Parts: sequence; structure tokens; C-alpha cells
Amino acid sequence: MTPAAGDLRFQVLGSVAVRCGDAPARLPSTVARRVLTVLMLSPGEVLSTPRLAKAVWGSCCPATASNQVRKAVAQLRQAIPGAGGYLLTDGPNYRLNVGATESDLVEFNQRRLLARTLKEDGAGEARLIEELQRALSLFRGQVAADVVDGDELENGLIRAAARVVEERRLAVQKELIALRLRTSPPALVIEDLRDLVAQHPLAEDLRAQLMLALSLSGRQADALAEYAEIRTLLRDELGIDPDHSLAQVHEAVLRGDAFAYLRAGAPPRYYQQAVPPAIVELDAGRPQPAPRLRKAGARATCTLPHALTDFVGRREEVETLLRTARAGSRGPGPRLICVDGMGGIGKTALALHVAHRLAGDCPDGRFYVDLHGFSPHERPREPAEVLQVLLRSLGIEAKRIPADLDSQVALWRARLADAKVLLLLDNAASEAQIVPLLPPGSGSLALITSRRRLYGLDGTQPCPLSRMNADDSRALIERLLGGELESEATERLVAYCGGLPLALRLAAAKLRSRPAWTLSHLVDRLADQGMRTSELRAGDRSVRSVLQLSFDALTEAQRPALCLLALLPEAGLDVYEAAALFGTGPTEAEVLLEGLLDLNLLEQPDVGRYSLHGLVAGMTGAMGECEELLRSGRRRSALRGLLAHHVAVSSGREAAEICRRESSAMLAMLTGCRYEEFYPAATRLAHNLCSVLSSAGPRALGDGTPGREHDDPATGPGAAEAFRTALLDLAAAYGRTGLTEQSRVLTAKALSLTGPQEVRREEPVG
Repeated sequence: MTPAAGDLRFQVLGSVAVRCGDAPARLPSTVARRVLTVLMLSPGEVLSTPRLAKAVWGSCCPATASNQVRKAVAQLRQAIPGAGGYLLTDGPNYRLNVGATESDLVEFNQRRLLARTLKEDGAGEARLIEELQRALSLFRGQVAADVVDGDELENGLIRAAARVVEERRLAVQKELIALRLRTSPPALVIEDLRDLVAQHPLAEDLRAQLMLALSLSGRQADALAEYAEIRTLLRDELGIDPDHSLAQVHEAVLRGDAFAYLRAGAPPRYYQQAVPPAIVELDAGRPQPAPRLRKAGARATCTLPHALTDFVGRREEVETLLRTARAGSRGPGPRLICVDGMGGIGKTALALHVAHRLAGDCPDGRFYVDLHGFSPHERPREPAEVLQVLLRSLGIEAKRIPADLDSQVALWRARLADAKVLLLLDNAASEAQIVPLLPPGSGSLALITSRRRLYGLDGTQPCPLSRMNADDSRALIERLLGGELESEATERLVAYCGGLPLALRLAAAKLRSRPAWTLSHLVDRLADQGMRTSELRAGDRSVRSVLQLSFDALTEAQRPALCLLALLPEAGLDVYEAAALFGTGPTEAEVLLEGLLDLNLLEQPDVGRYSLHGLVAGMTGAMGECEELLRSGRRRSALRGLLAHHVAVSSGREAAEICRRESSAMLAMLTGCRYEEFYPAATRLAHNLCSVLSSAGPRALGDGTPGREHDDPATGPGAAEAFRTALLDLAAAYGRTGLTEQSRVLTAKALSLTGPQEVRREEPVG
């Protein structure tokens, strides 16, 4: 019997389990358990098959990994009664759609957020304590204990996700203890604090709480012994002295002044480090200690590469980044800004330009790390590897840097406590790669660049970087080449490079290396879109190699989708057009489009519409997989499906509105139509558009209804002539409404079918 809604409970705050009412469900296999664990640790998030496979097998995925993941999902749906309503398929991806009733993790997160809301609303301490205790009561042990503890677990993705939840749990525990210290006898929290200190022996904030509790309970000697122990541990393990605030607690204990110190708000500064904003307690009333990052008079560490001396344009983006960076943190953590965009769009150049402008705002250090998220012949760097570099840049000897990630993070945060630093994390692959590297204090700034949209990073201010506008593109070319430039050739170069700064720089570099060439000669070589990315090369740098790194990150389903989108570059499609092109339903099409958008391989000029950059389209068309797609006949069937969709929606009551939205793709279909079998349908589409134009008048594809009906298009030998005639009719209609460019390209298409000597119909305007 299938359980009723709400009978299923997905539990990951302890050993992984699914309960159907009172009975546990049997999970079918190790692979299925790991797949379910990843989904449970990311409730509501759409996860791709490759990501699930990586979580199960790490970097050693078998050739059958995708099939095994799909099989595991099917097994879970079969083994867990009613799971089909929660374990959903989104195209080639999967999602666990659960709420607080069905998931202990979702309930925990909601209770954390409720605690924050209550605190902001001024709720009493007793109410806050009650809510935090309810949140912690959901834990049955270590997060995903039976999966994380397995020696055979090949990859750190599950461990990393579990560690994030454990950090949130610890933050709630610290907040709860801080409240209990203020509202109940301190002796009642000593046992809980000793348990936490045993689990986190290097955590100075926990040790400070324990010292206060012991001192307030009359156990002065025990409190001082705790300080001596943590001081020895910090020196032996990390090579540092106790933090300034811990030293202040020590002084308060020596003076017998722990109660006054506690009532003044100490040690809330500790709660600000690596703690989600739901549970922080600001210490605004106390003076902040001076940073220990460098000695007085010493120069701050700066590992930033030099900024581009010929940086041009991006004025609005620069002003936005500077304004955001200087606005100050809205919470206890650092300011986070993420610049995302397609490869070659100028993310690193912009970030470096801004970072150097912010030098005076970050006096304690400016650090740069290339995370190799998308780098040729390089794997994305692990956080532990990056922290080794960052800690050495602080002057810490390699032999004194801990081997495990948790200790490295603790040392990094301890050294940056209260400091004002700028950390530029360039070329990031994922949120998990970034979180351990973030500086702790609100005076610091993390500036991140990535080809992915990292909206899963809490507290981030996104700064999506789009194409460089035409004026800035011209200014960059003039700056790079100097002298008087041929205006027409310059305009063509700007158009061919599509606002991609890398393409403009490579074109200029190539021209400078060929003294005999003129700008017109270079531009003529770039006229062929298919060869354009190959021409834009200088030394080891090329547009093709940069874009290839993004293609390598595509899933099995995204690759053919991108190939098909390249058939209509920059035309712009909505979900329904894409579904017709892909041969899928709208939901599956939207998942594919949004995935490509998240990788910044698609642009979204308007809500609900997606387009492909011309250079990306040209590069995609030259991919071996796309050539294979052409040979397989899928291209023809995809275009047939899209053409049928356009014919269907371009007639009827809503035709005018639909044609207005989809006209760019419709025109691309007409002007690119080269299969004779498509001529009858293309003729019908041209007739329908002509009718809409005739009804709409000068409003040109605005509101209105279709005009007169046309006879069914001819087939066979007369199909080309009928198509030619329909194109010329449509070109004339566009010309009469003042849309001369559309009129020109339609006329050119008609001429290509029959030759100019056969054209006897009305010439379009313009």
C-alpha cells in the first residue's frame, strides 16, 4: 500500500534512512544509498547525472556511471513506497522535492531561519532557546554517518556537503550555549561545552565559553587550566598564539571579572566566524582588536597580478563593483561578490582592475588565487591545496601548515581574524571550492570570478558580465591598434567579435604580428563564422581553446542541445521553440536551457528567451559531435520540428503576439531554409507572417489578427517557386512597414533560390 502524503521521512542528520510511517525502508545498494545521500544533502536542488556520479565514484567514474546512477534512482523509487512523488526527474537531472515534513535537514534549516527571524523581531531569550533546541534535537548523530565514515568513499563531495551541515549545527550549538550562559546557571552548560571542546579542541570560541562557564561556577583554576591547554595546542599544532579575544577572556578570569565580561557581550565575536547569518550575535559595542596579520610598519602582503594597462570601458560595471565592495557587510561575515560570464568576456581583467582600485580599502593584504575551474590541462584546485599557498603567502613555513583541511581552515581564519583583506578567487568551479577559503571578518572582501553562476553561495552579490557594448569595443580596438583606422572595417570587426574582449584583443594581436595586413584584410578573413574562432588566435591563446573548456563541462544531454541551438545563432528561442527543436517536452527543454545559461554558454536578452553568442555558435558548429549530429539526420528532424511549431503558432487568434515574440527565430528559419522538403512548410510560414504584418500595419507584428488565407503551398517541382514568391511577398510587407533590414535579407534569400533575373515582383523598400 502506498503511504499517504507526509508518511515518508528522509533522514540524513545521522545515519541515512528513509522511514515509511514507523517502518524503515530498505535501501537497495551502496550506489543507491550514496545517490540518495547527495540528493538528501541538497534538497530541492537539481543535480545532474555527472555530478551524482562524481559524488559516488569521485574522479574514477566507470564508463557505465551514468547508467548506474539512473538504475540506482529507479531502484530507490521501487524500494521506497511513494518515493516517485518526491524523487523527481528534471530532464537528464534529478531532484529531491521535499519540505520540512518529509526531510529532517529541511526542517533543521527552517528552524535556523525561524530563530534568526525571532531574534530580529526581538523575541525573548527563552523563545530563542526553545527553537534552537528543537533544531538540534533533529540530529541523531554525525551527518550521513554511515556513508561519510565508509573507507571506500572515493570522493569528498559527500563529505564536503555533510561538513557544511555540521558547521551549521555547531554554529547553532554555540548560539544556544551563549544564550544559556546568560539565562541559566553556568554549571549546567559545562558538560555540553566539554563535549564540544573534545570534538573541536582548536576552537578558541568554544574554549572561551568553557572558561567563562567554569569561572562563573567558582572553578577559577580549571578555567585557567583550559587556557593553558589551548595555548599549548595552538602553538604546537598551528604555530600561533591565542586570539586577542580569548586572551581578553583569560584576563577577565584572572581578574575574577567573568560575569561583567559576559554581560558586556563577550565572546560574541567568535560567533561571527564561518557562521550563517541565522545565528550570529554582533559585538557592536566592544572595540575590535587590532589585526595580528602583520607587524606595525610592515608592508601588507599583495599577490595580485598586475592590472591591464590598456583596460578600457566597463564603466558601469566598475562603478557597481566599487560601490558594492565599499557598502560594507550586512552581517558578520565578509562581503562576497561574484563576477560570472562566458569565457573570454573579461571577468579576470575587470576583477583585477577593481581589486587594485580597492587597495586602500584592504590595508592588511590582497591575495590572488587561480582556482583552475576552467583551465587547459588543469584540474580544479582542491581547497586544501589552495590553503597551503595562501598560508605560505602569510609567511607560515610549510612544515607548520597542518595536513588536514579543517586545521588549515582554522589557521587561515585565525590569522585573518579582525583583518581587512581582499581575496580574489579567480576561475572558480563551484561553491564547495570557495567556502573553506573565505576570510572570516566583516572587514574583508572576497571577489570571485567564474564561468558558472554561483547562486548557491550564501550572501553573494552577483555581478553577471555581459558583452562589451559597441562603443567600448571600438575604444578598445583603437587603444590596441592606435592610429587612424578604417571605419567600415572597424565596425565589421566589432560586429564579428560580438562584444567579446578576448576576441578583440586576439584580433588586434594578430594584426600587429602581420605588418603587411590591413584591417580590412583581417576582417575579410573573419567573415566566415565557422572559421572565425580558428582565426582569432595569438600564440597559445585562442577563442576556440577558451570556449572548448566550457564545452568540456557539458553533460551528455547538453551537448546535442547546444549543437542544435547553434543552427540558429543569436536568433533567440523560448522554451516551446526549444522543445520543438530538441524533440522534448517544455519542462525538459527548460532544464537544458537553464543548465546552459548557468554555464554562461547561453544569453538571456529577455525573460523567457535564450540566445547563443555568434562565436559560441561558430565554435559549436565545428565540434566533431555536431558534425556527427548532422550525419545522423537529427539536424533535419530538429529543424522540421521547429518549422512545424512556427507554422502552427503563426496562425490563429494569438498569432500576432506569438509572431512578435518569435519573429527572429522565424526569420532565421526562412532565410536559412535549404532543404527542398521544407519549402512547402516554409512557404506556409511566410504566408502567415505576411498576413500578420498586413493586419498589424505599421505596428509590425504587434497586436492584431491574421489577414487573408492563402492556398496550400505547392509541392514537388513548383515548391521552390512558391517559396520564392512567398519570401518576396513577405519582404515587400516588411519594407512597407519600415523594417528594411528584414526586407533585405528576405530578398537576398529569394534571389539565392532563383537568381536575380527571375525576380518580377515588387521590390522591397530599402
